[in-house]
Amino acid sequence: MSEVTESHTTTTTTTTGENTETIVTTTTTTTTTTEETTSVSALADAMDKYTLIPEFGGQGISYWTELQRLYAASETNATRAFIDTAAQALLEESSTEEAKASVAFEAIIDVHSWLKSLEIGDAPAELALDRVYFSMPLLVLTQCANYLNFLDTAGVTHESVVKNSTTAVGHSQGVVSAVIFS
Repeated sequence: MSEVTESHTTTTTTTTGENTETIVTTTTTTTTTTEETTSVSALADAMDKYTLIPEFGGQGISYWTELQRLYAASETNATRAFIDTAAQALLEESSTEEAKASVAFEAIIDVHSWLKSLEIGDAPAELALDRVYFSMPLLVLTQCANYLNFLDTAGVTHESVVKNSTTAVGHSQGVVSAVIFS
């Protein structure tokens, strides 16, 4: 429930001969609303009018800085929770003996500590984030987090976006995100 109070003051002065009369009138209006109102984006209102084709880029995009910005901007929403959960899963998986024994192993993927300790635009020292060992999971993480952020910001659901999409496309590693979207 919300309450709004408005006050309006009107001053009227009348002069008749030598007599001047001033009347001050104050009107106060209080409005109480018992229904909750929901703000919805223009996209959500017009969702059925559009046909969407989500497109996910490949390894060449600057995913790391984008992930850092998303993380910094999403302190309290589902995007931050998703990034934290995925970061923990990547840390656990890349820390296993099986992962360390792989010829593809380069380092433990500790996204959470990198996001917490580095300035936006800075990458972890001595790691080549453009190599597939890092770029594949981190690119998909970034694109999925970005999509969740879009859903939250636009006020739409995944189901409504899928319903209004004719296809989803991805270039190179972006194909993985397109499949996840579908």
